[in-house]
Amino acid sequence: MLYVGLDLSRQRLDVHVLDEAGRTVEVSAVRPDADALRTLAGRVLRHGQEVSAVIESMTGSRFVHDQLELAGWEVAIADPVKAKGLAPLAAKTDKIDAHVLAELAAGTSCPRSGCPHQVSAPNASGPAFGSIWSATGAP
Repeated sequence: MLYVGLDLSRQRLDVHVLDEAGRTVEVSAVRPDADALRTLAGRVLRHGQEVSAVIESMTGSRFVHDQLELAGWEVAIADPVKAKGLAPLAAKTDKIDAHVLAELAAGTSCPRSGCPHQVSAPNASGPAFGSIWSATGAP
């Protein structure tokens, strides 16, 4: 199984792929359009493993979700307010968000960054955040 974090902005989708051991397999960015998403999905699936991804709920995330699921990925949508609380504010970048979301897809919130609790997917909850899954995006 590969775990993918997806951080969407207007012009770009930051992507962080982890393997089951938590090692980074790929870090990239693509345009959030149908052709680029198909290419991304195919490239990651070439590793020969199933893919579980997490994207924050925001404008455009449902499109990304649907395109990647059509390509064979399992994609969950996380509540952005609760997911943002999982990484230190001082270190917030789109690449870091994508990495944190990949760890969330793997079933942990941020095991290497000192978080006081772990969050398991897809019924994730932690003492400080409650469920991190969007009401419309829970698998």
